[in-house]
Amino acid sequence: MSGYPMHRTDSSTVAAVSSDTLIPDLLRAFPQARAVFDRYGLRGCGGQFGPVETIAFFARTHGVDEQQLLRELAAAVADGSAPPAPTAPGVADTIYRRFFLAGIFIVLTAGATWGAWLLWRIGLAGKFTGISIHDVNAHGHAQIFGWVGLFIMGFAYQAFPRMWHTDLVAPRAAVAAFALMFAGIIAGTAGMTLAHSWSGALPAALAGGAAEVLAVLIFAAQILLTFQRSRRAFEPYVGFAAAALLWFVAMSVMSVWHTYTTMTAPTRDALLWYVGTYQAPLRDMQIHGLALFMILGVSLRMLPPLFGLPHVPAPRAWLALGVLMAAVVGEIVIFIWYRWTGSYALAALLFAAWAMLAAGVAMIAAPWRLWRPLPESDRSGKFVRAAWGWLAVSLLMLLAFPLYQRISGEAFSHAYYGAIRHAITVGFISLMIMGFAAKVVPTLNGIDTRSLTALWGPFILVNAGCFLRVVTQTLTDFDRRFFAIVGISGTLEVTGLAWWGLGLAAIMWRGRREMAEVRAASARPGQITADHLVADVVEWYPQTGEVFDRFGFGAIRNPILRRTIGRGVTVARASSLGGVDLEEFLRSLNEAAGANRQL
Repeated sequence: MSGYPMHRTDSSTVAAVSSDTLIPDLLRAFPQARAVFDRYGLRGCGGQFGPVETIAFFARTHGVDEQQLLRELAAAVADGSAPPAPTAPGVADTIYRRFFLAGIFIVLTAGATWGAWLLWRIGLAGKFTGISIHDVNAHGHAQIFGWVGLFIMGFAYQAFPRMWHTDLVAPRAAVAAFALMFAGIIAGTAGMTLAHSWSGALPAALAGGAAEVLAVLIFAAQILLTFQRSRRAFEPYVGFAAAALLWFVAMSVMSVWHTYTTMTAPTRDALLWYVGTYQAPLRDMQIHGLALFMILGVSLRMLPPLFGLPHVPAPRAWLALGVLMAAVVGEIVIFIWYRWTGSYALAALLFAAWAMLAAGVAMIAAPWRLWRPLPESDRSGKFVRAAWGWLAVSLLMLLAFPLYQRISGEAFSHAYYGAIRHAITVGFISLMIMGFAAKVVPTLNGIDTRSLTALWGPFILVNAGCFLRVVTQTLTDFDRRFFAIVGISGTLEVTGLAWWGLGLAAIMWRGRREMAEVRAASARPGQITADHLVADVVEWYPQTGEVFDRFGFGAIRNPILRRTIGRGVTVARASSLGGVDLEEFLRSLNEAAGANRQL
């Protein structure tokens, strides 16, 4: 096939396919090998020539027997048949970009950026009640659904089908789930924010919540049906992911109910009761349920092959799953029970649930010994190690809560409890998102991470901001002057997230452009005809731009005109409008394109 070099496929050439062979090197020489990689989940990953990784690394991360993969690749190379035309990426191959870009947009607007502004207002007021509870809830809603939720959905849509060597069920439904989720986040956040100033605030917030619930149901159904289609073994990491989906649905439903009760509370006392009773359990569902379970599941599956860590034995992982499910259900039920009855005897049971939570996490993480340098690491490794460190900090602070109450003299320290939440949401969850995205996104777009910056700037800023927030927020219980500097922490975190997020977006836009070139190549005809649209001709054969210039159609080079007028004008119509000879125009276009056309 034209466009590909011909190669000998003797025994020495086939033997050159080894574990250390880079995928792009192999696919440039033998494009027919792409079909083998695609069977094991490469589809749409890394552009036309795949990610910059070795065959051995691909086998590890995709759960393929390395020797079997090498045999299949050698057979494909030896076959010597003509390679297929470049395949245009499908919806399932690119859907993650919408979720990731939207997540970056949300965190840099209504999420972390707005949260930083709220922190400055709290600092100026000198108290955490210096802002409206509806503003706090709107910010939390944007962070959980727009930052954590969107990244979880985008990652799951892209990664899970590939882990299971199958295709995503009903990929177009993922587009609907994204539209519903994004619209729901915007409507819900706006409704909560404008609770006191807009008559349509409650309907908007509830409509947004309903859209989110529907989006989550579609997402969960797709992932579960995709796993069922794969007929893969139900391993512990799948159990954690399935539990996370259950928590995702449950917390989405509870979020709608909680929004309604807080926005319709008849008195301030009623509002404080609803918030004091149900906000903590909702956050437990969102943070310890959805986020923690999904990250643990992905870590079980991906950390060993990515960083050379030991695999956690299946019996140990299953036991940890059971312990953690009991812990999260326990902390939710016991807290609500305590609020209903006022019985301080339940405090011991709540502490037991927290101890189980810490024990379950330790069962997963202990074999990895993340306090030591990773056996194999790149720029994402430091994010992962720091994230697990922050998870340990948050759990230790949680276990120290009873002791802290005695030291501080607070019946219930909202400052300390908020510091615990921040350690796990920013320190653990956000750093894990940043680390995994820094690894996955360049790989998906065919970029060697060694050619990119080490991301020390975002790493230091987010960790410094998180440390400052956890420490200063806790110290406000002892000295109100610490309120004056608590706002600095949010500014540091936002700066780090913006640095990281804009760089990630640039990588995705670069990959999108390269995929558009592949798509154009796959649709490119053998010759240009009078019925082809001028916009398509320029996209298929950019070198024809000089011909359009020569015949007086230079405006087609303008991207805006090409996407508007150029989409409705054929070559024949253009020649008629310009008063040029159609046959001569077509001959010149085909000569420039290198097409062989008999006139």
